[in-house]
Amino acid sequence: PRVHPVVIPDLPSLSGLLVRPGDRVEEGEPLARYTDPAPLEDLEAQAQAKREEAQRLEGEIRALEERFRAEREALERERARAREERDRLRYLVSQGAEPALRLAEAEGRLEEAEGRLRKLVLDYTTQRARLEESAREARLEAARLDRRREREAERQLVRAPVSGRVAEVKVRDLTPKGVTVEVVLVQ
Repeated sequence: PRVHPVVIPDLPSLSGLLVRPGDRVEEGEPLARYTDPAPLEDLEAQAQAKREEAQRLEGEIRALEERFRAEREALERERARAREERDRLRYLVSQGAEPALRLAEAEGRLEEAEGRLRKLVLDYTTQRARLEESAREARLEAARLDRRREREAERQLVRAPVSGRVAEVKVRDLTPKGVTVEVVLVQ
């Protein structure tokens, strides 16, 4: 049988030890965990805040869509009324029943309505793009923080270098930083 000692320095406490003598372990299985939850909790809180930010922004997008639809419908009705008025006056002016000045005023109102509609669409498109980009960035940042948390959690694990049986667990040293433990694996 081959003996593989695994030294685990500065383990904050023996509660981080995940194996006992007699346990069977597979290569890569955790033997111990450095129990420092603070960085993991901090990263999780940051990621959660970014997920909540993305949800809030998505809510803003939905509210923006609703306002846009309502405002667009109102402006389209206004434009339709202005167009009808212009067309009516065009006919009346052609018949000599109304002065050309009234037609020019109606055309001006139609142009104003069309301009407000174009501005509304442009403003909506710009605001929506900005909100979507911010939401996308928040989701990406949450994913990046989740990956960092996973790496930190992985970094806190000491894994078995080989498959085998835990022959013994020895406390080798006690320091202010923690306990140095030796786990002896037998293949």
